[in-house]
Amino acid sequence: MTYSVIWLPEAVTSYRRLRTTDPDGAKRIAKAVAALAADPRPAETNALGGTNYRRMRLDRYRVLYEVADEMVRVMHVGRAIGH
Repeated sequence: MTYSVIWLPEAVTSYRRLRTTDPDGAKRIAKAVAALAADPRPAETNALGGTNYRRMRLDRYRVLYEVADEMVRVMHVGRAIGH
């Protein structure tokens, strides 16, 4: 099954800012988020409690997203705490 990937406006704004400050990091994030369409719960992500929210860490960045109803909603893109 293929999931739809939807970027919420706040995540798009953060991603655009990242594209100007770290184009290579932005490319890694875009590639990893696109891969969520095929596998929304890869082993390198963490579930947040008993919810549908997940966190993916990519080097010094993180992506917060929700998996629900054949859809992946990207909610936040930013630097991981401490980096």
